[in-house]
Amino acid sequence: MKKLILILSAAVLLLLSCSEQQGVARRFVKNNRKTVVALYLPERLEKHNLRNDSIPTELVEESLQTQIEYLEKQVKVIDKINDDKFMDIIYLTMKETLNDYGLSVEYWEGETSQPDSIHWVIEIPRIEITESNEKQRFCDWIYEDRYCLDVPVDLVNVAAWFNLANDTTYTMTFTGQNYFNDTDVSFDVDYQQNKIVAKTYCDTINIDGFYRFATLLGKLYAGYCYDFMMNKYIDNHQVEPIDPVNRYRYNPYEKYFYRTDRDYLIEMK
Repeated sequence: MKKLILILSAAVLLLLSCSEQQGVARRFVKNNRKTVVALYLPERLEKHNLRNDSIPTELVEESLQTQIEYLEKQVKVIDKINDDKFMDIIYLTMKETLNDYGLSVEYWEGETSQPDSIHWVIEIPRIEITESNEKQRFCDWIYEDRYCLDVPVDLVNVAAWFNLANDTTYTMTFTGQNYFNDTDVSFDVDYQQNKIVAKTYCDTINIDGFYRFATLLGKLYAGYCYDFMMNKYIDNHQVEPIDPVNRYRYNPYEKYFYRTDRDYLIEMK
């Protein structure tokens, strides 16, 4: 009975804590309607080709130029990115999404307006894009035996660093996302030939798909920045101890809060 009372008490305290934090979060949303945001992006991208493609057997005896041309054809995205187009996509989608959160994106210099409760700075000093390739293993059980197949996957990682500032916060944060092949493998029995066959589905990444991915990144970055500032506000105004892992996110379209333990900006100490 005593143990049950302790469990119920802990549950009540947790609910009260969540209720208090959501109340602070709602106050943050209300107070930051029409907050002016200065949004700055880097002048250029940092791009790196980390692919480790190998020359196939049939080309080993071919000329060096032929081998170089083969390797160049394996590169899917990194050598085709237009920096200005990528930056425009990020900026415009971030601005549109920040507007959805009730913020107003305007360009202003530090001499005329400093970060405060109604002026934020979101600066992205660095965006690094790398393309690589790797093997992804798919496995399944057929009766009592386990079968596996390694499938080549192309991967483009976009890493971004953010400087976020208002009157109480000046912090550098980080996030990274991957654009990669949508791959699936299924195993089946070919009874006619008495063997196991693997059926593979794999799309191809390309520059058009990468620009669509950039649109998603712009929306994600805007939400991440807003949520980071909101959680800093909660940390500064809540009574309960700060939980550094489970952070709040806000959906401005459905107007509700939820918690996550991984989907947010990582603060750099």
